[in-house]
Amino acid sequence: MEINKMSLDEKIGQMIMAGFPSNYYDEHIDVLVSKYKVGNFVLFTRNIGSVEEIVSLTETIQKKVLEQSGIPAIIGADQEGGMVSQVREEAVFFPGNMAVSAANIEGSTLKEGEIVGEGLKALGINLNIAPVLDVNNNPKNPIIGVRSYGDDPERVARLGIDFIKGMQSKGVIATAKHFPGHGDTSVDSHLDMPVVPYDRERLERMEFYPFRKAVEVGVDAIMTAHIYFPAMDTEKIPATLSYNILTKLLREDMCFEGITITDCIEMNAISKKFGSEKGAVKAINAGADMVVISHHLDVQIRCIEAIKEAVLNGEIPEERINESVERILRIKKKYGFFENPYPDLIRAKEVLSCKEYIEFARELSEKSITLIKDEKGLIPLGDAKDMRIVFISPEPKMFMGGIWEAVRRKYTLSEVLKEEFGGKSIVISFNPEENELEKVVEECRESDKIVIGVSALNLNPGQVELVRRLSCLGKDIITILLGNPYDFLLIKEYVSTCICAYEHTPLSVKSVRKVLKGEIKCEGVLPVKIEI
Repeated sequence: MEINKMSLDEKIGQMIMAGFPSNYYDEHIDVLVSKYKVGNFVLFTRNIGSVEEIVSLTETIQKKVLEQSGIPAIIGADQEGGMVSQVREEAVFFPGNMAVSAANIEGSTLKEGEIVGEGLKALGINLNIAPVLDVNNNPKNPIIGVRSYGDDPERVARLGIDFIKGMQSKGVIATAKHFPGHGDTSVDSHLDMPVVPYDRERLERMEFYPFRKAVEVGVDAIMTAHIYFPAMDTEKIPATLSYNILTKLLREDMCFEGITITDCIEMNAISKKFGSEKGAVKAINAGADMVVISHHLDVQIRCIEAIKEAVLNGEIPEERINESVERILRIKKKYGFFENPYPDLIRAKEVLSCKEYIEFARELSEKSITLIKDEKGLIPLGDAKDMRIVFISPEPKMFMGGIWEAVRRKYTLSEVLKEEFGGKSIVISFNPEENELEKVVEECRESDKIVIGVSALNLNPGQVELVRRLSCLGKDIITILLGNPYDFLLIKEYVSTCICAYEHTPLSVKSVRKVLKGEIKCEGVLPVKIEI
């Protein structure tokens, strides 16, 4: 398709990446494709069914989009690993970045990128909105945390670059995010606009470093952050809307030639202050190539119409639109989407059932489990048959379309450990209040040992209080961090034995079970610095 033969509607459609509610080709998608010429889509957990259903969905999207425009679709998903994984099939469900970093296996992220790339490609997902290249050096960061490879920018860059190389070698576009760095914030940009207040020298040394290195090795997509950087802009605007960041820094200084994709324009950091429609227009003028609108059809339509109106009234020069469309078409040609845009069900089943790949993910998880302290030598548990033992944990949470949601699954830690060792399982709320705290403490009063899993303690002070109260019982207690190792800082005065599993997933729960049984040792290395 030559750009000079495309209508304005078709050009704008190439610059949109839209979400939708179903796991099949529904009316929502059809309106966007047939009426608004939308050329790219993003999948979340709500869209993911069986392997056959995923393939049917991506194949139908490609057929319908090609019928409309003759241009294949980019179909993206967040397959970071760990608790941000849209596809949960074993062979492509790897530990999250911090767990992989803790496993400390040479070349692990290159191999992971290759495996995940193979699986996604076969499923018809041709862009992975990963890796996270944010340097997580803020213990209070509520949204990045274990999604980061750690607090060392060089380590983050090295591991992220290997993932990018592996992914792109298999024909799937890798997306470095959240540019120019979301690691040192204490606000979730889904809820409000964070600020990174440092000077340019510090930003270059820390936040910008992994992205600059990724550009040097040829990453083909970068996702923007809805974060304000005062060192780059006097006006209080997020990076997504900043010409200084998206054009002057990324294009002119870093010489990035791939496609720039916004984080979802419906997130509060944009929608509350600017409105999604104005945000979409401002993002394009700042230099964004593709605007992500993840959820609501009415917002998607209003954004598309606002972009068109802005072009027609001269607010967005059509040359600016053409620049982005040319980049998008170039990437689609580079990856062979015009020749072969479709999924491959037979190949997908082969990859997703590959024992070697499943075993590698398991190995990474097992080697990630990190011993923080064990003053009483409580690990392993040994034979717990004659013990009165209580296992406590919240339900697992997964990241689903911009929010953390509880998923009561068979891998809740306390349930799995009770099944293995006997004793009692207590599944707690994420932020237990007084009545629940009293009840849990009372149920533990007659126990010999307590094993408690905790997560997101900076957001859930009720869990911190529970750990404190249990410590007053004088029992042997093993504390398991099912998320950020920085959580240890909030409970360190109450715990004598603590291990970090980095996440609450089927892989991590199985690995913790093996550690407690004595089948494997804690070999992980902390990817962040904490005072023990």
